[in-house]
Amino acid sequence: DVQEIIPYINSQTLPPKEVVIVDSSLSNDIQEGLDTIESSVQITYLRVGRAYRFDRLLRYFFSFPFISRYKNQFPQGRAFPYEASNAGAQIAQYEWLAFLDATTLPVETWLEDYWNFSNSYKCDVVFGRTKYLAITGFQKLLRASTYGTLGHESAPGSIIKKAIFLDGLRIKEGVRSGGDIAWRLKIKQSLKYYLPEKNYLTYSNLSLSLLPALKKFFIYQIYGSFSAIQHNIKDLYLLCALIFGIILVPKWNYIVGWDSAFFIPHITKVFFISVLLIFLITFVINRGALRRSPDHSALANAFKLIFFIVVTYCVYRWNDVVANWVEDSIWYVPHITKIFILSSLFASFLYRGIYFPITNNINLNYLFPFRWVLVGLLGILLDLVKAPGYLLGGILASFIRRSSK
Repeated sequence: DVQEIIPYINSQTLPPKEVVIVDSSLSNDIQEGLDTIESSVQITYLRVGRAYRFDRLLRYFFSFPFISRYKNQFPQGRAFPYEASNAGAQIAQYEWLAFLDATTLPVETWLEDYWNFSNSYKCDVVFGRTKYLAITGFQKLLRASTYGTLGHESAPGSIIKKAIFLDGLRIKEGVRSGGDIAWRLKIKQSLKYYLPEKNYLTYSNLSLSLLPALKKFFIYQIYGSFSAIQHNIKDLYLLCALIFGIILVPKWNYIVGWDSAFFIPHITKVFFISVLLIFLITFVINRGALRRSPDHSALANAFKLIFFIVVTYCVYRWNDVVANWVEDSIWYVPHITKIFILSSLFASFLYRGIYFPITNNINLNYLFPFRWVLVGLLGILLDLVKAPGYLLGGILASFIRRSSK
């Protein structure tokens, strides 16, 4: 990878003054190969840890208090990309930093155009814009169900002043994914930034088969939840309260007794309708009055989940409450629960197979007549894998955060 990316750096129309290579691989191939790399730019090499099997898993395992005494028996292990970025920035010698990773390749005018953007727009940061490439048939399916052919804002390719980066804007360490999202959000809240409309970088290292893709998304979701939960701890508490309410409220009158002074008539209906109204009011205020884009925080996802649960509960109780199980009633709907579940699954399939790829600029000729079925199936599989990954990450994050205090 290093052998491939150095020529791209050498061919820049505005070449950098220094390249810092941060290495945490298992072997010494990168270090030994530096002597054979022809570069017109000064190369600084930095070794940060060394990869070995299960190194990061062991690091988190030994973060628990009752076994932390043994953690020094194992070497440090590899550095995650964000840790490597921070370490490289620390030893960089010049005023501006430009980030790349070994799998993200820039166009020739990347640095020159970004330098001009920083001057023209008087901004402190110019974010990278990366397009995902697909070569094999599976990679094309994976791209259609995830990133599409649009360019995406990214930490690789971004430029920022070194002093600003080191002064409270380092990327969050200890996570494999999600740290760059939090980093960009923090910059947007405190600095002037610019995102080019043109794609200046390409990424071509998508998974080649199903199992590695599922594994990657599962692991990335675990680490992504570390960052999300640690940055949205209040949302996490509210999410727990909502889940607790869903479990407790339907059983409240049974617990306190039907003749108790604490008996609340129609408590379940009142609770679910209240949650539904809060969701709708929040949605109207954010999208209508405040013009905010959809939120992907734990709270927003909780409201979506609660909304689906409310609708499901209403459908489940429809024939009982509305039609009173009278099959001759005009309001009675046979098999309404089965119809609702199958319709929801079919709608999800259409969304992941058609709507989502089209909105991400996937060509219609690629999707139709039949390939959208495979795209939708892969998208649903990825969603099913990410959900337990996020949950597991949330559970582990609470222990890791507690043990690090």
